[in-house]
Amino acid sequence: MTAGMDKSIEELLLAKDRRRELRMQRLERSCITLSFNLNIPGLPKSNEHFHAFFTTCLHELQDYLLSHRIVIDQKTIHCATDAAGDFFLADIIDSDYSAIQIKKYCESFETKHPVGRLLDVDVVDEKGEPVSSGKAKTCFFCNAAPAIYCMRKQSHDYAAMRMKVELEISKYQESKKKNRVCKQLAILATQSLLHEVALAPKPGLVDRFDEGSHSDMDFSTFLNSTAALSVSFRKIADFGYTFNGEDLKEALPNLRLLGLEMEADMFAETHGVNTHKGAIFLLGFSIFVSAYLLARDSFSNEAFVSAIQKMNGDLVARELGKKLYLGQETHGEVCFRKFGKKGQGIRGEIQAGMPCVFLKALPVLHQHFDSEKILTDKLLNKGLTHALLAIISQNDDSNILYRKGEEVLEELKNRAIVCVDKYGKSDFDADYASLIEFCKDKKISPGGSADLLAVSYFMYGVNRQLVWNDE
Repeated sequence: MTAGMDKSIEELLLAKDRRRELRMQRLERSCITLSFNLNIPGLPKSNEHFHAFFTTCLHELQDYLLSHRIVIDQKTIHCATDAAGDFFLADIIDSDYSAIQIKKYCESFETKHPVGRLLDVDVVDEKGEPVSSGKAKTCFFCNAAPAIYCMRKQSHDYAAMRMKVELEISKYQESKKKNRVCKQLAILATQSLLHEVALAPKPGLVDRFDEGSHSDMDFSTFLNSTAALSVSFRKIADFGYTFNGEDLKEALPNLRLLGLEMEADMFAETHGVNTHKGAIFLLGFSIFVSAYLLARDSFSNEAFVSAIQKMNGDLVARELGKKLYLGQETHGEVCFRKFGKKGQGIRGEIQAGMPCVFLKALPVLHQHFDSEKILTDKLLNKGLTHALLAIISQNDDSNILYRKGEEVLEELKNRAIVCVDKYGKSDFDADYASLIEFCKDKKISPGGSADLLAVSYFMYGVNRQLVWNDE
């Protein structure tokens, strides 16, 4: 045994002695105490990887205890890392449960936890006596003999045991990351639709106060539709996160199937009114690709654009250049036939890597939001209004092309350009009011731009909450 190993063992024993002293000091309070640590074979007992796992499990334990109304006295918490590893010790506040009952709950926590055999939750009663269940834990490595037997007999190689421990911890932490990322992506997608429709006033679009140029839908229609779609956003995120095909194009059939299910859910909630068909298309791709890249720790706006373009290839020619449906032409097919490149709609936007989002809207959102800790309704209204105008000024909205033609679309874009140029100046309000009145008079609604605004806010949220916060 080397001098370095001798020193490590000496430090380990001293750390264990200090822990015993800490427990003894609590005897005079005559209360139940609870401790938590990890069962890590070999040395060192803690590192960055183990500490992160310990912290995760400690939070889970505290929530589990609280759910059973077992309350930890926050003033008595001792939580530290020493040569014996990560260690938590605290008193239990006047509990209706006995120490034996609390121990049973702790054992249940260990048993149900996916890597519970690495967790050690001990309970000491009011007299300072450790509470034992009398059950011997099974060895984590061989899953056959009692753990204490294998430890005393040194049945297993420490290097092999540590390798297995690290692998199991990594798998568990990855599952926690997946759940966190996919849940947040679903939340962001739902938020993006809610904030888009709540934005007011808007030119020709439904908002919280006005139906815009629409007679068949209002604010509640959009809320109902968003609620229906929110369920599927998590499915898309899970699919993207776990996708392991060699070519992203292999995911297209499943994405289309999910999209069709979402459209059916939307129409069921809106009684046949199309509130979010374009948003389903755009957000579906955006959620999938974001989840795919985040799972690989390779997300960036540039990587996102590249993935979207590779995934969709010649989308316009494939879906608009040839007839996909029997019967009459779709709106998209009519626009593409009549207006060519200008009539590509959201398929052209996707194929180009969403330039309205990344080149127009996102810079505006960064300008308004980056320095703000909390995005209030007032801040959101300002930033999203500015971003919507930037999108309208650039977007060849197929909704307007189909219904009103190229001349009206160009006038709309030019009016939006004026508003963007005057944003923040004294005469902005008058020009914006004029744009809103123009849309009402012409009965036009830039719905494609509204969908792109929702996607822009989603992409901003991905960067703000899932990329910057993890750096």
